[in-house]
Amino acid sequence: MTRYPNRRSVVKGGAALVGATALPGSVFAQAAAPDKLRFGFAITTSGPLGPGAESTTLSQYKLWAKRTNDAGGISLKKFNKKVPVELVEYDDQGKPDELLKLTERLIQQDKVDMILSPYATHMNLASAPITGKAGFPVIYSTAGATRLYDMAPQLPFAFWHLVQPRHATQPLVDMLVKLKKEGKLKGRVAVVHPTVQLGVDLHGAFIEAAKKSDLEIVFNKSYAFGASDLQPLLREASGSNPDAFIAFSYPPDTFMLAEQSQIVKFSPPVYYLGIGTPFPGFKGKFGDKVNGILLYGGMDSTAPGLDAYNKAHRAMFNRESEAGAISVYAALEATQQAIETVGEIDRKAIREELATKTFKTIWGDVKYEKQLNANPWAVGQWQNGEVVGLYPSNKGGAKPLLFPKPAWS
Repeated sequence: MTRYPNRRSVVKGGAALVGATALPGSVFAQAAAPDKLRFGFAITTSGPLGPGAESTTLSQYKLWAKRTNDAGGISLKKFNKKVPVELVEYDDQGKPDELLKLTERLIQQDKVDMILSPYATHMNLASAPITGKAGFPVIYSTAGATRLYDMAPQLPFAFWHLVQPRHATQPLVDMLVKLKKEGKLKGRVAVVHPTVQLGVDLHGAFIEAAKKSDLEIVFNKSYAFGASDLQPLLREASGSNPDAFIAFSYPPDTFMLAEQSQIVKFSPPVYYLGIGTPFPGFKGKFGDKVNGILLYGGMDSTAPGLDAYNKAHRAMFNRESEAGAISVYAALEATQQAIETVGEIDRKAIREELATKTFKTIWGDVKYEKQLNANPWAVGQWQNGEVVGLYPSNKGGAKPLLFPKPAWS
């Protein structure tokens, strides 16, 4: 944490004091630069969410810290020097109560300079009021929830990085409607989701948008998060004869749905899976069969800086990165740029930078309006062995939809 020396008078008398404040090197001169900047976070490293947290978030914190320190650290223009980054990490075990205790510890006991986001929607939502009350600006990088449309403006120190439910699902509905009008689909849709917050909210937003269109929802069910077998659900969905299957899934059920769809020979022309679809392990498991699968989010594979990032990622983790991880890394880039513009750890000023500026990142331009990302990737697709962004179609690097390409063909 940045520490400032106590200001003590060494001269007496008002006139002498005025003169002393202008003397270079006096105790009234600029405070000494910190020797490091401490970024603290609590994140899930154990339990069912652990692998996703590592792939998408924790790995990016470690990579960003290494690359930043390899470049000399974060530039603090107030002190005319670069300062290295130190990470302070705790395992929240996927428990909101534990997360809250650890976040308070980071602020009150560890006295970190900045707080980084935990993993998963419900954990982000739990953390934001605590960090906001303490005046810590945080980009919450893995959270999507319908209530954020109303809640975000009430949390001025929290910035929500991902596409939110209505903006994530309306492009899906529009795409299906367009395919139906073109005679490529009948518009029969099967929808499933796990009982976890992001899945519930994405499902609700999709159903609401679909009801306003001429799509026909022929199958609509939830399943327990952590279910061990989804074949009965998939057979039911297949039996409804859909030409589009939309699963607002979450790791690890994303992998299970993909594997078990092949077992039950469920292969509709449009096949969408949620969180975990862009993981390198997903392509590692299913190979070229992933091509054509739609997913939550997306990326521009030609974005400036991405090649150097990918090289560093492979060197550090011996694996490819993924769209969700790139999004998290972009949030770190935006945070660093805001700090460097301010030139010191003045959290209120850093918050103002995040609220008003546009940041150049490996995920494209990032800007927040009313605390929400103004134009995030909404829908992506596996094409030719890599994840690309489809919608919004006006974003730089957006690709056209690959269709028809039945899943698992």
